Order: sequence, then C-alpha cells, then structure tokens
Amino acid sequence: MAILERKNCISYQEKDKLLLKVLDENWNETDIEATKKEVHDKHLRHQEASVFIINKDGKILLQKRSNNVRYNKGKWWMVANHVWINQSLLDALIEKAKEEIGYDINPSDIRYLTMLKRSDEREQRFTYFYYIKTDIKDSDIKLNPYLATDKRWFSFYELQELMLTSSEEIVFRATPEYINIFWELSKIVCGPNTDKEQHNKEFFILNTDDGCFFPGIIQRSYKPINSIIIFVHGSWGNFFKENYLEDMSKDFNYYGYDFLTFNNRWSEQFLRLHRKSSWVSEVIKAGNIYENFDESIYDIMAAINYAKNNGYKDIILLGQSLGTLKVQYYCEQMWDIKKIILLSPLDMINRFRSRVKEQYDELIDISKKLISEWKPYEMITNEFSALKVASTMAIGSKADLFKLEENRDIKKPLNYNGYVSIIVWTNEHVYSWWDMEYVKNRFEKRFKNAKIQFYTVPNSTHNYNEHEKEISKLIIDSIRNMKDE
Repeated sequence: MAILERKNCISYQEKDKLLLKVLDENWNETDIEATKKEVHDKHLRHQEASVFIINKDGKILLQKRSNNVRYNKGKWWMVANHVWINQSLLDALIEKAKEEIGYDINPSDIRYLTMLKRSDEREQRFTYFYYIKTDIKDSDIKLNPYLATDKRWFSFYELQELMLTSSEEIVFRATPEYINIFWELSKIVCGPNTDKEQHNKEFFILNTDDGCFFPGIIQRSYKPINSIIIFVHGSWGNFFKENYLEDMSKDFNYYGYDFLTFNNRWSEQFLRLHRKSSWVSEVIKAGNIYENFDESIYDIMAAINYAKNNGYKDIILLGQSLGTLKVQYYCEQMWDIKKIILLSPLDMINRFRSRVKEQYDELIDISKKLISEWKPYEMITNEFSALKVASTMAIGSKADLFKLEENRDIKKPLNYNGYVSIIVWTNEHVYSWWDMEYVKNRFEKRFKNAKIQFYTVPNSTHNYNEHEKEISKLIIDSIRNMKDE
C-alpha cells in the first residue's frame, strides 16, 4: 500500500489507483479488491471512516475542503478517509488526520458513534462514524493546504442548524441518515462538559405512523414535573430558528413546563420528505409548496405519543399561524388533548382568496382536477402546488376550520370542548379586513363548545418582534386559567 506522506501529499489521481476493500450485498468484506476509481465508477460497495473531533468546550472541528478535492469543494467537512486494503478503520482515521490537519490521534481516544449505509446511484458506501474528546488546541492543527484551506470550531446547535437546513456551506444534508447521526452526536456533545443551558436540551427524532420522521428538541425544566408544551410551527418555519422559541423555552422552563418543538410537513419552503412504509422507501415532496394538509395529523400524533411515552400527563398543544389549523384539525379528530393555545389563528380560504381574488374558484377547480389526474405536484401559482391548494385552501377541506369570512355559515360550531386560549396581535396582516372585536366574536362562535380565552397584544406583528416575553407570559397565564370551575 502506498503511504501518504504529508509533505508530499499524493494527488487524487494517484489515490484513484490505490486498492480498497469491496463489500458484498450484505455489506460484509469480500476477497475482491478494486481501485478507488473502480469502486466509484462501478458503484461497488466499500468502507469509509470518519471522526468528529470535539474539544473540551464541546465544539466540533471541521475543515474547509480545497478545490483540489473531487467532491464538495469549498464546503466544511470532518476528517474522513476511505479504508485501503490491509488497513483497519482506525488506521484510516489516524492516517487522514495526520495528512489533512497535521494532528496525531491517539488510538485509545477513539470511540465508536454510529454508521451510515449509503446506497444510491452515486455511492455504495458504508461509513463508520467515530468521535474523540480531546484538549486539542489551534496550535496543534496544521492544515495541509492541498486538502483544506481553513479550520473552524462549530457548536453542536450551530452545526445542527446548518445540517437541518441543508446549507451549502457544509457537506452534511438534511437526510434521514444525517439526522440520525446528529441525534447520536447530541448524546455525546450535549453532556456534562457543556453549559447548563444546553445540558437540559435533548435532540430527538419523531416517527410517524405513515413512515415519516422529523427532528426536534425537548428542553426540560429543572423542576420535577409532568407538564409539557408542544409547539407546532407554521408554514416556512421549523423547530429551532425563530428567535421567540428561545424566549419561550426559557420562560416555560422557569414556570415549570418542559417545551417540545419539532419539524412538521410545513417546514421550509421546499422539503424532500423521506417515508418508509410496508418495507418500501420513497422520497416525497413536502414543505410549504407541496404539503398535503390531511397528513398533518400524523405529525402531531407522533409528538403527542412521544410525550405520553415519556410519562407526561399534562400535555398542551401550542400552534402558531398555520400550525393552529393543524392543532385544531387534530383536536377535531382526536379527543385526548384538553388544552390548546392558538397564536394568530387564520382562515386559509380567506388568505388565498385575498391573493387570487376572482380567480379563486377557477384555481380550486384546476387543483382538484390535477389531483384526480395524479398530478398533485404541478404548480397552481408561483407559490403553491395543486396538492397544497386543494388540501389547504379549498372550502370544505380539512383545513377549513375557522371560517372568519363574514359570508361563511358558522351555525355549527367546532367539536372541540376543552380549553382554548386564542392570542392575536393588533397589527396582524391576517386580520387586516376586520377589527379585533369582530375577530373575537367570530372565534367565540366557532368555539361555542369550548372554554375560550381571547387575548390581544397591542402593536405586535405576526413575528412578535419585541413582544417575545409578553407572549410567553400570556401563554403561561392562560394555561394557569385552564382550571375546572
């Protein structure tokens, strides 16, 4: 085997000639040998080893890949290496760390984390992920400019956000495999060596009954409690990046509530959703453009089951914007949640009609026709697909719940008979056609069967800018008022 000397780093063309171990269909080693170029060109199964280098502050070292590498030029990545013949996984890691960042890894420091099995049209690769916790200093790192142009220490949550948004800055993508890797990594990084605020956060994955899974975070109070608030974000949102979520989590924890946030099918503008059912794996389109509202019940059900399985008896659903419709849809179908909070609930029929005006009926008809022709993902407008329009904006759809428009018949109230707290803002664009008294009266009629509280927040907008603390306090106060008389 050719030894890679750091001072005379061989090129990728030379590396292409090195021999790798080839694996069989069950991912076991075989006696077959092939060059690196052959395993890539012929999509042969092979091994790779990667290592997360974690310093005493719990930060993770990545280096920026140079333009000399074959793939992912200019992106942040970890130490990773193919496993050559007559070489162990750990030897491959030690070799690459020395070659790329000039760091001597002590074999006794290496710990196994998890593995990734990639099987697609480009790669047939079995990657073993390891980690080391070390007191490494910047002066210990000497980058090889042929392979890496810069180094950077990332906090776990910073790196996780880049991964979950599939940032072009890094190699990690928001795929099921990498989500699972970060789930395992969180158990290592978010431990006793990190600060107190991060220590009570736990990264987890929700599995839905229809075979999807979504990442989330639960932030626990330090008090022994069995109450939890589950947040359901709106369109384009996700479970971690809104500024008000950090304020909410701190305030809820202070008052004795654990706080769970998770991605649902509205997350981001466009989302490739991985689903596995009946042993069949598929990638479906989701996100704000393509989501099927009818399936949202699976997401909330998964979050509630997670809470129940972890011993929570007092479960409060907190929906924001379009998330309020998901919360309400769940509660209309299921009867196990008796406390809900709706932040800026909206009428999607009215919102869509206000945008397309006299084209409303025509666009609804077109969207339904396309779905009947098995063309759900064709775009109806610049923003929305046929599936999104038909399942969310059509009169009579599962999302047609609040009916704020004056001419809609609301003689029959919603089924929900628990506690509901509605919090709206006086500068809300979703209510720009009505005054707050009308909005209040309309919701009271819709929730005639429930025990309703209605709050307004003066001068606040849809994103609660500069009103974050006020919103959190209102939520807590409203929950405390949810008591049987």
